[in-house]
Amino acid sequence: MIKKKVVVVSKTGLHARPANALVKKAQQYPCAVEIGFRDKTYNAKSMLGVLAAGINCGMEIEIICTGDREAEACGQIVQLIEEGLAE
Repeated sequence: MIKKKVVVVSKTGLHARPANALVKKAQQYPCAVEIGFRDKTYNAKSMLGVLAAGINCGMEIEIICTGDREAEACGQIVQLIEEGLAE
């Protein structure tokens, strides 16, 4: 299991288009990918899971990857978030 904290810099947070970019990236990896936020975890491979978290710009989240290629997945997802989720 690998965990990394990251601050969401996307102006709209993890809503609609940015959430879709995150989900698509997470789905590229065979490992489990979750978002830790406010003492809960959300499935990062599920659009509904990501939207349910209600994450806005400037909030800190934790990316949690477990399984095959977990280090690669975690690094790539954190980088995507730091770059603004393709916005």
